Amino acid sequence: MSKPTENSEILAIARPKHIGIVVPTIFELDPLLEAIPELSIKAKSPWQIYSAELADLKLTVIISFIGPANAAAATEHLIGFKPDLILHGGAAGAIDASLLPGDIVLGSAAKIICSKETLAVRKTLLMATTSIRYLKDGDPVRLEQLDGDSNSLNQCLRASIKFAEQFPQWNGPGWPAKEPTRAAQIRAGVVGSLDGWTKGLEQLNFVRDNFAVDAEDMESAYIAQVAAIHGIANLAIRAISNNEYRQTLEKDEIIPAVQAAAQRVAFFFKELISA
Repeated sequence: MSKPTENSEILAIARPKHIGIVVPTIFELDPLLEAIPELSIKAKSPWQIYSAELADLKLTVIISFIGPANAAAATEHLIGFKPDLILHGGAAGAIDASLLPGDIVLGSAAKIICSKETLAVRKTLLMATTSIRYLKDGDPVRLEQLDGDSNSLNQCLRASIKFAEQFPQWNGPGWPAKEPTRAAQIRAGVVGSLDGWTKGLEQLNFVRDNFAVDAEDMESAYIAQVAAIHGIANLAIRAISNNEYRQTLEKDEIIPAVQAAAQRVAFFFKELISA
């Protein structure tokens, strides 16, 4: 028998003493190193790890690389440094069609999502459709989603005015043609994760309608799942780099869009660290 939701067992940290940060790529790390110059390299192998001591706060940062397995393994390694809060983030694709490049989704929750074909197979084989599954103290846990840290989320929302002053408009590729420029939206939302990139109107609508997520990435839910096993609070911070409903990124635009998104995520990391 499955245990009930584990989120109640994860204690929110009002003022953490040690924050761990997971970023997928060097492109998403670089703006953080610029924002927090105290960070220095601690290890290059097998994981690239940075650390800093800031007054009464310790930071440990790890680069996971993209994808579920990398994200989960890096998070497990990071937890060995004993953080009491894990922040993670980077670029994401819009599943809510109203989200445009530069908008921010703060992960009130994270879900593991899948394609239409994968979900159909799971239902055909009478498998559980809840994709978050893990053992906690030997007992199976099955959940629809994992909640993000509410204290950190609310701190980010309070920084919205300061964010708007620093980032008045999107400065990367992928802004939809003929769409008037506007200020970034910052919202609490659900981040869905899978090992892939959803394209095409049918698949986008399927993910939206069946999973009710706002944005999509390849890491957040897997990081949240490992954090939940250890009872550690976490928050995903994702900046929209592309909206496949409106404007597909060309191959040579992907990295610049990720870099522009990462600058925005680094802003919120720094705000949480400085609070």
